[in-house]
Amino acid sequence: MTKGDPLLVIENLKAYYPSKKGLVKAVDDVSLTVREGECVGLLGESGSGKTSMALAMLGLFERVAKFTAGASNDPELRKAFAKGIKGEVDRPGVQGSVLFKGLQMVGMPNEELIKIRGKQISLIPQGLGHALNPQHSIGHQTAEPIEIHEEEVRLLEMKRKVLEYLGIVQLADAGLRFVMDPGSFSGGESQRILIAMALIAGPYMVIADEPTSALDVTMQRQILNVLRMIKEEFDVSLLLISHDAGVVAELADIVAIMYCGKILESGPAVEIFHNPKHPYTKGLMSSFPTIAMMQMKAGKKPRLRGIPGDPPDLADVPSGCSFHPRCQYAEDICKTMVPEKEEIDTDHFIRCHRWKDITEE
Repeated sequence: MTKGDPLLVIENLKAYYPSKKGLVKAVDDVSLTVREGECVGLLGESGSGKTSMALAMLGLFERVAKFTAGASNDPELRKAFAKGIKGEVDRPGVQGSVLFKGLQMVGMPNEELIKIRGKQISLIPQGLGHALNPQHSIGHQTAEPIEIHEEEVRLLEMKRKVLEYLGIVQLADAGLRFVMDPGSFSGGESQRILIAMALIAGPYMVIADEPTSALDVTMQRQILNVLRMIKEEFDVSLLLISHDAGVVAELADIVAIMYCGKILESGPAVEIFHNPKHPYTKGLMSSFPTIAMMQMKAGKKPRLRGIPGDPPDLADVPSGCSFHPRCQYAEDICKTMVPEKEEIDTDHFIRCHRWKDITEE
């Protein structure tokens, strides 16, 4: 499928914040491109930096990180952010480049970011429990992006548009229930409401952060169908963040594998799922029964197995390749030298010293 021009171009993005253990490198030198009409899946274990990357893109990371530092009793953490981002190379804050429709979002004043967030690029946040305000009706909250970004919208027209979008995401009895508070809705219904809020102002791009993680299997399928319909009928670009390879496999055109703040492999979804090259990607694919079944249909005979060990603390990242303590193929170079990003095929990139030496199992 031919996609459009680059809509979002991320280059060498870093997002760090201080902690009692040291500087947490939540996003560490990440580059990624999302094209018009394309779905990019960002896949990795919990704690790999996926949500931090989304927050850094939207200009929200430092607000969250400052809250973390400000809530601490350690005066040194508060001083670290009080100094801003001046000082040595590794410092708290966001560095790098995030170009959205040609506009540089890193360092953009907040009043300008507000004009973009929700209108041109929107977020379906993770965590249904606190994503909706319990004190306001879902109709009022769905209308908020219109109130913020459109001037002099008549109340009747706003109501009509709210009901239209709640209908698009297939919320049952929206005409009767839009005056109710969020506590009256199930998890799946709340997710539909959040999707309607993300779409109502007509964005070019939607970031969906773990859109199915708190739902049962039946509801996951329904939400995925809604997201697929949005991708196809609204022609928006989609950045799908998930720890579930099966969810990403459903929708993504391009897949990026994130680990310990870095993207270790990225490429066309077919290549990543059926012909992964990085040891971590191989481990992820063999951990999911649905992916293993897909590979079997492609003529392979994978074994289901997990990845040994646990992800490292982002405040104490291993030297060299961050995956080397869990990698069965690691050698001395992996422990001492960070692998460079390498293009191994058209639009297929990898960070691994030994990918050429790994034989198929």
